[in-house]
Amino acid sequence: MDKDELMKLWYAFSDIPIDEVECINEDFYIWTKVTDRFEIWHWFDELMPNGIYEMLYSRIPKTNYP
Repeated sequence: MDKDELMKLWYAFSDIPIDEVECINEDFYIWTKVTDRFEIWHWFDELMPNGIYEMLYSRIPKTNYP
């Protein structure tokens, strides 16, 4: 998966509701409802060239990744 695909997924993930214990409230990509948010973040961190830092602090607008 290339960086652009990861960024699209990252921004799609930002629209997934999270409950009070940091778990997703609906299925997303390869994860099922009630997966811990940080498990998903860890997956992104391993695949993104500069880790999750780049995704969290990216200056690339969400509108570039429909």
